[in-house]
Amino acid sequence: MMKAIHTLLALTAIGLSTILSAADTRTLISSLENVPATEIHFYQLRDNDGRSMDCLKVFQPADGQSAGIYYGLYHNREKGVLSVHLARSEDLHTWRHVAMLDEHASQPTVWLCDNGASLVAYEKDKPNACWIRIRYYGNLADLSKGKHARAFDIERTLAPTAEGTPSFESVTLGKNGMDTSQIQLRFHYFKNAQVDQLARGTLSDFKVWKAETSDTINAERVKQGWHGNLGDRDRFVWQGDVYYLQEIQRAKGDWSSWRICLCEKDGRPVHTLAITTHKASTAFANPNATWVTDANNQRKLVVTLFLPSEGNHPSEAGTLLYVINPTESLHLPSKEMKATP
Repeated sequence: MMKAIHTLLALTAIGLSTILSAADTRTLISSLENVPATEIHFYQLRDNDGRSMDCLKVFQPADGQSAGIYYGLYHNREKGVLSVHLARSEDLHTWRHVAMLDEHASQPTVWLCDNGASLVAYEKDKPNACWIRIRYYGNLADLSKGKHARAFDIERTLAPTAEGTPSFESVTLGKNGMDTSQIQLRFHYFKNAQVDQLARGTLSDFKVWKAETSDTINAERVKQGWHGNLGDRDRFVWQGDVYYLQEIQRAKGDWSSWRICLCEKDGRPVHTLAITTHKASTAFANPNATWVTDANNQRKLVVTLFLPSEGNHPSEAGTLLYVINPTESLHLPSKEMKATP
């Protein structure tokens, strides 16, 4: 009898957990989709020198002293050359340029290590080719000076011409630092020089790279009608669960068909977001999501998206940044969540 009761209680707990998790996911989806309802939102971000802040990744040092101070990595194209930059802000709107980190480079992302160091990964390019470069910066001061201590260029193993849009999955530093490290990345590869597909890899000890294609996820997305590129993505945590924001394209070459999909931690799709903007833009790419602490010591989720000119209102094309307050998100009206491909 007692065993039956314990079993019933366990099943009830599992059921309740599932219900709560589904409710959290619906709240997250509503928060991500409703840009006008967010407490802060800025379109067409530029730094103080007038550079467009394309593919902006916001981050904040975990030093306990940076509340209300934000940093951002982004790229800009000038005279046909892409370059990666670092900027600083105290309001997420006005950004002061700090340093140019590399030329012929784009799509930057960052991982903050527990020892105060940081890893920056991005696409490095030359004519008709691109690959992933990772740089290690010992501290924020070195990053602000563009002074890296280590660097590694990842040799392409899955595609003949292009592998890029890196995102960090996890980083483990051993007792000898980078010489005993495990860096797990997700990225895209240009399959058969035709279309971008998803892949993942591990850099061991900052010298040995092994990669594999994400065939199951790629096949699922194609089956669901996404025949364009599967590219950039970013990992974040919501209510204790890991999610990814993933860009997906309905048709190759059609920039207006870019959308953002919310995915589980394994990359499987949960929901294709129906994002609402002030001027009804419909195409979204290059997602990033980062938790920060504002000047009032409140935790907020900063989301950035790139809005191409195709499919979007001219006053919104460029980089969009909006801030989700998890407390206020609980009061947003929830849309009925459908299993949208």
